[in-house]
Amino acid sequence: MRKLSVLFLLLFLQGCAAVQQENRGSMLFPFEKVRSGSGEESSHDLMLSEKGTQTFVYLGLYEAVKRDDYEKIMLYAEELSKNNPEPLYLAEAITWLYNKGYVGDAKKLLEQSLPLLPDELPFILMYAELLQNLQGKEDVDMSIALDLLNRYIQKHPKDYNAYIELGVMYYKLFRYQDAYMTFLRIPEKERLSSVYLYMGICLEKMERYAEAKKYFAKVLKEFPEEKTALHHLGEIAEVQGDYALAAKYYSKILELDDTNYDYLLKLISLAFKEGNHQKAFDIAKEHFNFDFIVAASSMLIQEGRVDLAEELLNNLSDTEDAPRELLYLHGALIYEAGKDKKRALQYLTQITEEEEHYKNAQEIIAHIYLELGDFDAAMSYIKNLQRLAPEEKNYYVLEYQTYLFCKEYERAYEALYAYLKDYPDDLHAKFRFAYTCFHLGEKDKALSLMEEILQAEPENYDALNFIGYTLVEQKKDLKRAEEYLLKADSLKPNQDYINDSLAWLYYVKGEYEKAFAYIEKAVSLIGDSGSEDAAMWVHYGDIAAKTGRKDAAVRAYEKARSLNKNADVEQKLKELLQ
Repeated sequence: MRKLSVLFLLLFLQGCAAVQQENRGSMLFPFEKVRSGSGEESSHDLMLSEKGTQTFVYLGLYEAVKRDDYEKIMLYAEELSKNNPEPLYLAEAITWLYNKGYVGDAKKLLEQSLPLLPDELPFILMYAELLQNLQGKEDVDMSIALDLLNRYIQKHPKDYNAYIELGVMYYKLFRYQDAYMTFLRIPEKERLSSVYLYMGICLEKMERYAEAKKYFAKVLKEFPEEKTALHHLGEIAEVQGDYALAAKYYSKILELDDTNYDYLLKLISLAFKEGNHQKAFDIAKEHFNFDFIVAASSMLIQEGRVDLAEELLNNLSDTEDAPRELLYLHGALIYEAGKDKKRALQYLTQITEEEEHYKNAQEIIAHIYLELGDFDAAMSYIKNLQRLAPEEKNYYVLEYQTYLFCKEYERAYEALYAYLKDYPDDLHAKFRFAYTCFHLGEKDKALSLMEEILQAEPENYDALNFIGYTLVEQKKDLKRAEEYLLKADSLKPNQDYINDSLAWLYYVKGEYEKAFAYIEKAVSLIGDSGSEDAAMWVHYGDIAAKTGRKDAAVRAYEKARSLNKNADVEQKLKELLQ
């Protein structure tokens, strides 16, 4: 009877659709509102029985889904979800909403419908899947789905698919004990091999290896080529330190699928664990798939065997039609391993501009020369990168950073000025520009730039410190200088350079003991920052001398002299030692 009803409904829908196409208008159903000529909304006056109304709801929902009409889908689906819902039609609406990105609406409809559909397992599973997909995006309570499944199982204790779904859900929630106990409730004669696999994996996760191995062995007895079981037996053997047995399982997987290079890498990894680098090399040498050799070479380099990695790559280079990109990969791997940078250059500099990895190679070469301290060579490659990719801002950042590192402030000024014309909102670059102006004696311009930064970022502690220290240096507006420096210290406490600025502020103000407390703290923090500043030690010497701490002053000036020879420091030392 049900089949006849559905058939009648489909025939009726087809007829309605034909009429709709002929009239070139949309169908109107009960619950829909239509605007009159006056703009007022009114609904139909058609009186229908409860069954007739429900039929029209199905029709309306069918039409709405067909037309991708979100508002009508919600109108009819909500009506349907409240009154004896037909799962087939409701599921179609919920699926449409979910696939179109209306996840919240799909969730709401499911939550309205589930109390009326407690025996519809697909709906419970649909709700559980929706919640799982929402995890990490918003707070979800998976216990609701778990409770629904548990209640379903209580009413349908022989629906073993429900046990499997509940167990898998527990597994995905990392509740391995609950998952295992759920699978255990399935009678042994009803357990599929997939159930035994899950039981074994859960036990493995709980480090109950002996029990886990029994379940995997049971799977292999029925299906000797089940790769998942072989994989987990290999992992257990590896954890237990039986590398030979682990290799046996991984090798079996390779016999079944000789293109699965992940397991070749596992065999290489096992050889490393055994301390047998040569064995790892021999395994890799037998397989000249390009991607695999690259991965194996990377692994060898990470293990400190650059010699074996190079031999592998050289062997690949000697093969017929070896790809030119091997040069790039060879050089890049050596560089990334932090090994012989000059040797990396031998490969990278062979790559020509017509080749795919030329720009990447040029970038690595620039960094190698920067690390080697050859800034002129580095700059020539940076300029070439700018030519190759004029839209890539990082290459212009690298240029001005290099000039600043070399203290070539005039060239840094030019590079930053040009950069800020293209990227005026880059506050980091604007800060560097102000720093450059300060070193070129343009202190008013530097202050103006820092004030612009503060307007954009009122809590930029570096800008606060810069302005505060510059005002102290100029011996003007010390009240504002103190306000800025104290604020910088509160925003970023325990910074050596901020404490140094505060020390110099109080020195200029004549509060010498307070100044000494701050400079003591500043130099004690140098170890944390990893930087040594000669100017800070000069400040220490001046403040210590002013407070009568002659020995401390001498040590500070000597430290400053060791960092940066300066005639003023020499004179101060000479006066103290007279």
